[in-house]
Amino acid sequence: MKVGLDFAAPVPLHTDVSSEKFEGFEVDLMNEIAKELKLTLKYSVSYWKNIINDITHGKIEVICSATTITAERKKTLAFSKPYLNFHLCLVCHKNFIFPLKELANKKVGVRIRTEAEDYLKANYPKNNLTLFETNEAQYNSLAKNEIDAVIDDSPIAFGFTTQNSEIMIAELIPETPSQYAIIINKENVDLKNKIDNVIDKLEENGFLNQNRIKWFKETHL
Repeated sequence: MKVGLDFAAPVPLHTDVSSEKFEGFEVDLMNEIAKELKLTLKYSVSYWKNIINDITHGKIEVICSATTITAERKKTLAFSKPYLNFHLCLVCHKNFIFPLKELANKKVGVRIRTEAEDYLKANYPKNNLTLFETNEAQYNSLAKNEIDAVIDDSPIAFGFTTQNSEIMIAELIPETPSQYAIIINKENVDLKNKIDNVIDKLEENGFLNQNRIKWFKETHL
């Protein structure tokens, strides 16, 4: 099974597949799915703006790379059952922490073509947005005080703030409950059903819960 990954590796969902240690929550999940379905995994990496084209044109079978379920995406793509619940969050430099209610007119970093970008444009249209292609770039910019804050998925923010003591999660955004799931080509109903069955099994036997605690401590979602 060919699995699409975002080039901007969303640690700790997964690291760079070409790195010395390819690991993460989704790596463990896909390994377990492959074992249950008796499949071999082959990974394909692309920028997010291109990765959807890869699945619609049959270059990959699934995408498992911190993909949020949205109504818009459901129009053209199929999603597996969700495997992780989370919120968007506000990330600040440790020396310039402020609440979400003071976000107006701040210089905010966000990954391009993400739910975080849509949230900011809808709720803070006058803010100065700095768009980034990769997670590393936006968090490095925040650590250097080049921007005032980052809005991001809480699992990814947790991973990067754990790695960099200069930045921290200031606040979860309560009105943004979201879920990650595996994207599957809408025409591949059989594969979707098989993956859903495995996810149900992994929820029931405790694997998913153990994996959430292992990678996220759950309180940060």
